[in-house]
Amino acid sequence: MTERYDCHYCKESLFGKKYVLREENPYCVKCYESLYSNTCEECKKPIGCNSR
Repeated sequence: MTERYDCHYCKESLFGKKYVLREENPYCVKCYESLYSNTCEECKKPIGCNSR
């Protein structure tokens, strides 16, 4: 049987989804960006995981 792998913050299943590990805790991209992403000084929007 497979162990569940859920977002540490929202508890949504991460099965088949992209996620980010922070301090050994998995976060869905949405939660990680809202909790930990940097903010653009010009437009004040979060800088996402896939930003260049």
